[in-house]
Amino acid sequence: MSPPRGYDPKPPPGKPAGGKRAPKFSGPATTLTYKIQTAIVAELRQGATKRMAAALAGTTDARLQNWLRRGREAIEAGKRSRYTEFVVEVERAQAEFQKSRVKDALDSISDKTMDGRGARWFLAVTAPKDFTIPREPAAPAGNGHGPLFEVITPDEARAKLDEKLATFIAKHLKARVATDVPPEPAPEDDDGG
Repeated sequence: MSPPRGYDPKPPPGKPAGGKRAPKFSGPATTLTYKIQTAIVAELRQGATKRMAAALAGTTDARLQNWLRRGREAIEAGKRSRYTEFVVEVERAQAEFQKSRVKDALDSISDKTMDGRGARWFLAVTAPKDFTIPREPAAPAGNGHGPLFEVITPDEARAKLDEKLATFIAKHLKARVATDVPPEPAPEDDDGG
């Protein structure tokens, strides 16, 4: 006898028996919920840092960084998941806040009553690659006379010290001999005077 029409011997989709996760999933369920995701993104849109946004959403910075890492890895692998959407939302929220600071800085240029230094400073600190001018490399120390310090071995140091000491002693002895020579007697005048 055949089964009745519409009967499927496979268990219906839904939660597995005993409240366990389906075997196709490995590991525990993610803690990245829609509520946490929207809370983090909302805080980032208002200018919070990732650490602040995570704390205000009720999670930790380490967990947030883990979600972002997983999302970036999935993006690189060409996959789409909850984490890739989260990465896109986080980057969009940060870009929107930066755009508002750029608008403030540009408005302060035309409106002389506004002080845009705070907005420019914030942009330079939060996104230095985008909003700072690369510095010139520092001039070499020593004013063109070579480096101020030179790394040498103890034997080289001893040899240089002996050389400098010999030079100093030779100069000192020459100067001393020149001062120790008695002055030549001055010729006396025959005037007797």
